[in-house]
Amino acid sequence: MSASTKDIKKLAQAFLRDQGYYRGDIDGMWGTLSNRAFKRYSDYLSSLDLDIGGERPVAEDGVADAVSGIVVIDPGHGGNRKIGGSSPNNATSASGVLEKTMTLDLAKRVQKQLKALSSGIPGSGIKVHLTRSGDTNLGLSDRAQVAAKKDADVFVSIHFNGFNGSVRGTETLILSTEKGNVNEREDRELAQRIQSAMLAAIRRFDANARDRGVKNNRRLGVLSDISLGNTRGESKTRACLIEVEFIDTPAVDELLNTGPNANEVRNAVAEAIAEAIIDDLRANA
Repeated sequence: MSASTKDIKKLAQAFLRDQGYYRGDIDGMWGTLSNRAFKRYSDYLSSLDLDIGGERPVAEDGVADAVSGIVVIDPGHGGNRKIGGSSPNNATSASGVLEKTMTLDLAKRVQKQLKALSSGIPGSGIKVHLTRSGDTNLGLSDRAQVAAKKDADVFVSIHFNGFNGSVRGTETLILSTEKGNVNEREDRELAQRIQSAMLAAIRRFDANARDRGVKNNRRLGVLSDISLGNTRGESKTRACLIEVEFIDTPAVDELLNTGPNANEVRNAVAEAIAEAIIDDLRANA
């Protein structure tokens, strides 16, 4: 029995994901996200004077299913004083860049990528809101309540880690069931999509990137289901908190802030997060 076109496209998606260029679901639905991954991989081969299978790349003209939803992105920290459990800043990069500055920068890039990706898929409509757009601070419950007020499908809080100047790794956190999470399974699925996407993006530029995985946490007030508007009977908002990397480690600081490719890396991470959110919206439509 010959393979169907959808099965072939699934194999292509799996291959592109293994190479670190695709961050969508392996579903055989070849559209905008697959095309972008295919082009990135083709461009990489072209830079080496290579072709796929000895042939010139062939562009696909399939169209992905439309996707809609409401997304709230929370740039961690901000301002100059602690408010409602939210500190103004925690980590500082090896070169002195503050975490609160990096979270806002990445949040705006994710917002831009979500709008761009949505506009490239006919019939789609994704609304994106930030909990803050400047150097201000909001309490943890206030951040979550933005998602409740906007009736958000997805809430992602962006952070960067710091420890001892040598630790590496990317991790994504969700609230534990023991702490009252009413939709841990859905939150974990969102978190795993984003974790895999971020890690693949970073590994394209740094092979030393480390996967610290998806973890339960008992104390994440920003992910409180009560503040997010989730109840046992209705759990609309899927939520997670990402720790992109340890910015006090010099290699990470160079990767994200001071190195020649820092802007490209930040854009790649933002695009990865945006694509993962789109996958989650589509899976939960």
